[in-house]
Amino acid sequence: MKEIDALDKVCPAPIIMSKKALKDVDEIEILVNDDMAPENLRKLAAQQNYEYGVKENGENEWKVRLKRTDKSGQPEPTKAGFNEQGESYIVVINTDVMGHGDETLGRNLLHSFVYSLTEQDVLPDKIICYNGGVKLVVEGSDFLTDLKPLAEAGVDIYACGACLDFFGLKDKVAIGSISNMYEIVDMMRKQNRIVRPD
Repeated sequence: MKEIDALDKVCPAPIIMSKKALKDVDEIEILVNDDMAPENLRKLAAQQNYEYGVKENGENEWKVRLKRTDKSGQPEPTKAGFNEQGESYIVVINTDVMGHGDETLGRNLLHSFVYSLTEQDVLPDKIICYNGGVKLVVEGSDFLTDLKPLAEAGVDIYACGACLDFFGLKDKVAIGSISNMYEIVDMMRKQNRIVRPD
């Protein structure tokens, strides 16, 4: 059994740490103090058919145990529909925040979203940025840390040229290719699985 210290780590970090560890060992205990982590790890266990246990380890601290079973890693069977394209998908980002409400929270959520993409078992084929989303791919963007490994892993990244022009950023693109709306529509039209962090 492997013990993991995830104290002061907020989700999705404990989930990602757990998934990585369970690729190498059959059982882990992960120490967490983010009050959402035990429930999120329980959901991970249900999705991946892991045994799950949790006990309080002090005030606002929990020790979660996950153990592989014979059925671990076997997702529930799904029915193929007319949209079925295997596991292929693209990500479309149209703003530099995620959700509506507090802008600081929205920016933190989008950071978590992009970081979580890097840890997926199946990476997107493409990431398409338009409108405020183009701010992620330019010099000085703090999203580049997570976008670069995605590009190095073969994910194609595109930014709308008209949007870059609007924000005066066309000469500051640090990653990916400059695209146009015709090409963006064509890529989206050909892909039935589109993930967009609203």
